[in-house]
Amino acid sequence: MATIINKYATAATATLFLVVAASGIAMFFHLGEDLVKELHEWLAVVMVAFAGLHIYKNWKPLVGYFRRRTILGPLALTMIAAAAFIVPAAMSSGENPRARIFQALQNAKLADVGQMLKMEADDLAGTLKARGFVIASNDQRLSEIARASNKPPMAVVMTVFEASNQ
Repeated sequence: MATIINKYATAATATLFLVVAASGIAMFFHLGEDLVKELHEWLAVVMVAFAGLHIYKNWKPLVGYFRRRTILGPLALTMIAAAAFIVPAAMSSGENPRARIFQALQNAKLADVGQMLKMEADDLAGTLKARGFVIASNDQRLSEIARASNKPPMAVVMTVFEASNQ
């Protein structure tokens, strides 16, 4: 086991870091967020495991950073940066407004969404039907359309907004 850790821990940590960093940067700039978010999250968990093995492998040099206090500056800067994000979020209501917006959209009737997007409800219904959604009337809520179509509500919301951009 020690040979495997010595041989692969650092290499795996480095390659996972590159993928997690690239996907994080893509998400930061809103490039393909829906494509890389899950990849980013899962590979970050795997990277933490390999980073733990890397720390285990390099324990003595790491202790040296503490002894020489070399790590204190980077550690302090990291903690300050983390606090700058965490403290304001913890002091707010804690509820993500995006989640409330999407919840409201999912509960809105197709006709109301069409009006909001300055589109005819029949046109939206036609687009949704063409993409496999089951619609009984324009008075259905997007969540009802999703349920009838055996699809997630977010799929209806995204399809409606794609249609409004065409």
